[in-house]
Amino acid sequence: MNADTVWLARFGQKTWRDHLRKAAQDYKFDKTLGLRLDRAEADWHATQPPAIEPPVIVHHDIDPVLQTGDSRLLGGAMSIHAPWSNDAERDTAD
Repeated sequence: MNADTVWLARFGQKTWRDHLRKAAQDYKFDKTLGLRLDRAEADWHATQPPAIEPPVIVHHDIDPVLQTGDSRLLGGAMSIHAPWSNDAERDTAD
């Protein structure tokens, strides 16, 4: 066989260097994937609007006029306000 025939026969075969280069690329990809995903997730969270504030829970003291007898054992009144609601801005009777 002449040199041209040998070259054509080996055209589709990868050499050991190609396999080594591909293995190194795969190794680097696998090692850096977690860091890249973490960075992308942090960037995504930074672009999101702020979360809704949690509700405000107000515990009132026991009112001796309204709570008599055993109802005093339950404690004072409790109110829950939603800061994201327009009603919360108007209701300031805490």
